[in-house]
Amino acid sequence: MIEMVDIVDENDNVLRAATWQEMMDKSLLHRSANIIVFNSKGEIYVHQRAKNLKLYPGMYDVKFGGSVRAGESYEEAAKRELLEEACIKNAELEFLFPLKFRSKSNNCNRNVFKCIYDGKIILQKEEIANGKFMTIDEIKKLAEEGKLSPSAINVFEEFLKR
Repeated sequence: MIEMVDIVDENDNVLRAATWQEMMDKSLLHRSANIIVFNSKGEIYVHQRAKNLKLYPGMYDVKFGGSVRAGESYEEAAKRELLEEACIKNAELEFLFPLKFRSKSNNCNRNVFKCIYDGKIILQKEEIANGKFMTIDEIKKLAEEGKLSPSAINVFEEFLKR
């Protein structure tokens, strides 16, 4: 199945649909849904991206998520990505903030959500190497060491501001 995504403008209006591959190849502006997973102790689940990924291979991330498919809402995409990447079902999502991310290889308008989850996390092996819950200070150290992906830093810094 060819995955289709909505290509959007700066104001998040849909311009057209494109394949995920075309969006990646041309760094087209698209929508992304991100979810920060907390446990009841207030720690954030941090995972290492698989080394075979096109974007930020082997780097650490503070959020699950991905591209919003054509015709899908941000929240629908967030729930789908949580299920695919972490095997988290029926999560109660809380919307945190919208955020724009622009780089040479990745341009997206994102909505960031959070959920609290203390169950077992089963990682999607194709995309994620490993992960664990970490404190804010431990995540700040990863960022200082240059181990967090640029996309993760974008979300983490905005989260800290709020």
